[in-house]
Amino acid sequence: MTRFIGIAGLYLAMVVAWTAAGALLLIAPARSGNLLHDQTYLFPEVHAGDWGKKLFLRAVGLGLIAFAVRFLLRLFH
Repeated sequence: MTRFIGIAGLYLAMVVAWTAAGALLLIAPARSGNLLHDQTYLFPEVHAGDWGKKLFLRAVGLGLIAFAVRFLLRLFH
């Protein structure tokens, strides 16, 4: 029973992390894009008028949330 709780906790942590990252990208795309830029330099800096970068980040956030939902559905199928 303890192993099951550990595995379930791991899956729950993964789903919560994907959902939280996706929600952050949906709610505050400029802030999260600049966080990516400042920490890893993998994404260019996002300015106030960069609607294309914000749209891309929101699409990635929506994709992360969809992935988390799909993961949960496959887990309980």
